[in-house]
Amino acid sequence: MILSLKQLSKRPGDARAARRMAPIGRIAAAALCVWTLAAFPAHAQDPSSSDDNSSANDLFAPTLPQEQKDLPNVPLTSQIVFQVLAAEVALQRDQPAPAYQTYLALARDTRDPRMAQRAAEIAIAAQSPSDALTAAQLWQQYAPDSERAAQLDASLLVLSGKPEEAEPLLARELAKVPTENRGASLLSLQVLLSRGPNHAGGLHVLQDLLKNDLDRPEALLALGRQQLLVDDHAGAKTSLERALKIKPDYLPAALALAQMGPTERDEGIASFESYVKQNPKSRDARLALAQLYLSSDRLDDAQRQFEAMRAMDAHDPMPLMALGLLKVQEKQYDAAQKYLTQYADLTEKTPGADAGQAYIYLAQLALEQKNDAQAAKWLDRVTPSSAQYVAARVTRAQLLAKDGKTDDARNLLSGLDTSDPREQALIARTDAAILFDAQRYPEAEKRLAQAAQSFGNDPEILYDYAMAAEKNGHYDVMEDKLRELIKQQPDNPQAYNALGYSLADRNQHLDEAEKLIEKASSLAPNDAFIMDSLGWVKYRQGNTSDAAKLLRRAYDLQPNAEIGAHLGEVLWKSGDQAHALAAWRDAHKLEPHNDTLVKTLKRFQVNGNDL
Repeated sequence: MILSLKQLSKRPGDARAARRMAPIGRIAAAALCVWTLAAFPAHAQDPSSSDDNSSANDLFAPTLPQEQKDLPNVPLTSQIVFQVLAAEVALQRDQPAPAYQTYLALARDTRDPRMAQRAAEIAIAAQSPSDALTAAQLWQQYAPDSERAAQLDASLLVLSGKPEEAEPLLARELAKVPTENRGASLLSLQVLLSRGPNHAGGLHVLQDLLKNDLDRPEALLALGRQQLLVDDHAGAKTSLERALKIKPDYLPAALALAQMGPTERDEGIASFESYVKQNPKSRDARLALAQLYLSSDRLDDAQRQFEAMRAMDAHDPMPLMALGLLKVQEKQYDAAQKYLTQYADLTEKTPGADAGQAYIYLAQLALEQKNDAQAAKWLDRVTPSSAQYVAARVTRAQLLAKDGKTDDARNLLSGLDTSDPREQALIARTDAAILFDAQRYPEAEKRLAQAAQSFGNDPEILYDYAMAAEKNGHYDVMEDKLRELIKQQPDNPQAYNALGYSLADRNQHLDEAEKLIEKASSLAPNDAFIMDSLGWVKYRQGNTSDAAKLLRRAYDLQPNAEIGAHLGEVLWKSGDQAHALAAWRDAHKLEPHNDTLVKTLKRFQVNGNDL
């Protein structure tokens, strides 16, 4: 029996198999996030809170029922099956280009929108927006009623610097939005336009699409944000002020105004002060005013608003948390503990509330005051139902390890059960760090190798894995992981520094080591440890004069035993043994058992106890 492509989509098992999708990294998903007008109203106020991965995954869900009618009645030939399999094999071999071309050709041959959709997925995963746009336009052509195709096409046009071409699609989608969601959707529209390179074109499109919505504060806020992107501060100020006239307690507009400059900040605050005077019992207005005060570092004024909220409702826990954190910032730890304890006690009595965060803060206060025992007691009060439970248990394990109870700490971690990948990664990293600190380096590397398999895209795991591999002399593994991290995060100074320092310390490829460390230094010019690495590679190259200057500056910035060990060695080799001994003496006072210091003193036959 010969099945058609349309019939195949109705077979659940095959349909799921056909939807295997190449992983979309966070960077790609963030760059090519889709504007879904009605789906993300909660994110519209704060674009940074949106989950770009989830929006991409929503977009590339299996074919929706309403899209079935767009599927062609084309026979599923052995040639088509072979091409699909070949494309998927190419993806498995990390060869996205031939896979993309195969699916694009299949789309044109069969006019099947799913083939174009799959090509778009591959292009997004490969971070190739122009190729993704080509596929998305085919997808929309073959599935003209698909909202997902229209949304992706519009998004890619905007992100390709062609917002005017996207305007008809955006207008069509905007027209579908229910009235109750329109304000949030207008802000989502501006978020999309802000991500494209053509901000001026985006502003023209926004002005055209919002011309009938200028009685909505959200529309004026959207315009103000886009006007700021094109440096039209006067226009932005006018838009934001109009938004506040319509809705005087509209916090996003007031905050945007406050961020423009001192004058505008004062205007935003004055607007809210006036509103609070007229509505003294408005909790939300006082909260908004307190936030504005905080943005201006007016902590005392913010505190007065939170105290007023506390007086208005003794059962409202939020002001207690805010007052506690204000006192932490002011280093008034006793007052902070009082407020946070009151918050926890009140929250414990509220059904469904979570006091876990307060206990975490209280534990941190105790640790700040070197009271590990009290910190442990606070952490033990976080219940398994709390969203902070895993974080509390992880910190508890770290305290056990600090007391030398390595196995007890690891047993505590192994007993944690969570389905959250971020928490799973945190547990794995903490377990490895405990092994590392206990100098059980082979076990630490093995644990991180397992974690890297499970959480391969986690940059912190890659870095930790590299450091553990170096401790075990597995330099090929270390270099491989650090180069992978640099490829994933080209602006990560620590990745460049770690690789460069390791090469310099082993006296290998010094020219490459210097370039790597200089790149790290350009990204973090005041980092003492990167400065130490740069001094160390200069020393390895025979430039002891520049090396000593760099190492001295690094030590002044960050007194550290390893930096002191390096400084002492360079001074000794320069013939300045008196200052070398002084540097080693200071380093020994800081950390007498530092591995680098101990090895350095041994090589130079200096007894640390005699310094």
